[in-house]
Amino acid sequence: MKPNRKVFYARHTARPDSGTVACRADTPAGIFTAVYQEGFIVRVLFPDEDLSAAYNTFDDTLPFAEQMAQYFAGKRKSFDLPLRISGTPFMQDVYRATLRIPYGRTAAYADVALAAGYPLAMRAAGTALKRTPLPILIPCHRVVHKTASRSAYRGGTGLKDVLLELESLHVNREDTIPTQSGNNSP
Repeated sequence: MKPNRKVFYARHTARPDSGTVACRADTPAGIFTAVYQEGFIVRVLFPDEDLSAAYNTFDDTLPFAEQMAQYFAGKRKSFDLPLRISGTPFMQDVYRATLRIPYGRTAAYADVALAAGYPLAMRAAGTALKRTPLPILIPCHRVVHKTASRSAYRGGTGLKDVLLELESLHVNREDTIPTQSGNNSP
């Protein structure tokens, strides 16, 4: 039986384009790739993930590349990108809760589960975050064990450490770029 999958859309205006386009962002941590479908980002690939041959149209001028450069330069604390996030209702609740974790801060899996409305579902919340199609945009790197110890990350613990260190260095920076909605939560 297929799980009940729904889609929520971030509160942003999508490009009117149709079709699938990939956008690469060259960062100090490697090249991240966003897959756009009909103007919405539906997936972000880590530098070590291969892009399917089906995605042979690239536009590296899309906002994803610029906003990732700003993020890695410490000038952007949240993203203002058109997102289409699919998943079960539980997964979407976990993603929404994760989007509310402030830049430069961390939260335990138990905190995310509680904020999502499932106080006893810490492990399930971790599994949902492991499967997020939009890492970094949904800041799953900000979720740690309750002891604040290093925890697994689909992009690798080294990348997680880099992202957390980057945010801790720039958390008090005042010359950041504001976003339309203030964050990328739906």
